[in-house]
Amino acid sequence: MQKINSKKIDKSQFIINIDKDSEIPAHITIDNKDYVIISKNEYKKMQEIIKNSNDKIINSVLEKEILKEMPKDFEDVFVVAKAMIDEIKNYKKEPNLSDIRRVIKDIKANYPNLFINIDEYFKEINMMSFND
Repeated sequence: MQKINSKKIDKSQFIINIDKDSEIPAHITIDNKDYVIISKNEYKKMQEIIKNSNDKIINSVLEKEILKEMPKDFEDVFVVAKAMIDEIKNYKKEPNLSDIRRVIKDIKANYPNLFINIDEYFKEINMMSFND
């Protein structure tokens, strides 16, 4: 059983004493709201896990959006897109799906040589079949 003692300092501050043998995280209720107290190191670990998870999700969505546009060289497009996403992160907290799609659209417009042009591809195939 957790032993938690609290003392109210003023309207917005409490001093909370938790018994050393208590299980951490400690669950407390203040003003009918539930809270969990964890160590600073555990909190930092949680933040890092969330950040890494967000990065993995963004990379996964980015990969799928790039593949939809049929790149000639996936890695080249990914490197350019990743740099653009990092710029978005500088002025916005996390990019969303529309940001990622806009980045891919911009890359395709500015660097069309990085993507397969379906019309030209079929023209080449037709020309090859006529030459045979």
